[in-house]
Amino acid sequence: MGGKSPLCVNWLVHRINRQEIEAAARGHARGMLLDIGCGHGRYNDLLDRCADSRTGMELDRGRYVSVCRPGVWGSGLSLPFRDDCFDTVVSFQVLEHVPEPAQMVQEIARVLKPGGCLILTAPHIWGIHEEPEDYFRFTGFGLSHLSRVAGLKVVSVRSMAGYWVTAGARFCYYLQLFERLPGMALLLRPLYALVQLAALVLDRLHRVEGDAWNFILVATKPRTQAKQEEPR
Repeated sequence: MGGKSPLCVNWLVHRINRQEIEAAARGHARGMLLDIGCGHGRYNDLLDRCADSRTGMELDRGRYVSVCRPGVWGSGLSLPFRDDCFDTVVSFQVLEHVPEPAQMVQEIARVLKPGGCLILTAPHIWGIHEEPEDYFRFTGFGLSHLSRVAGLKVVSVRSMAGYWVTAGARFCYYLQLFERLPGMALLLRPLYALVQLAALVLDRLHRVEGDAWNFILVATKPRTQAKQEEPR
């Protein structure tokens, strides 16, 4: 779970994630909602405020069965739902772990009702994680392209922060490697706070979006489905 204090190594990225996801959910989430890759349910409280019902889906039963109870076990590459059945689909930090991301976005478009909405986040600059199932990184342009090819209309795509947050967050994660040394954990916590708070201030003063660690996309399924774009 995300840290609740700047003394925690992951406080900044989780703070920004929650703010951005909450804003997107308030503006677009509604009705029957599907959460692909629901994991530990970190954002359940935000989603439940906006949706009438929420179905969580996970692939890795061995990893999550003891800590969360998704409604469905399944793959984003072949969603076990009929066409046009969800008002909202969300997926946070999952697409990079999918070997065929275009296929997953097409599956999302299939299960969305006409007029339904997709809210998706994916990393642009971040270290390898959950290996070996870590395949891709995405620009905002790439996420927009995947959505349009699937027949969705892009409402917005934006960076969740700029260079300073990316650099500060990555630096803190590298510092965390030294916690294994005796006595270092307590010494590093004030440094985590200093670096993350400085990164947050600098990002507001001079935001360099091309070096964003993460992007968030909102797209809708047209009520009259247009012909899908051909991949280039």
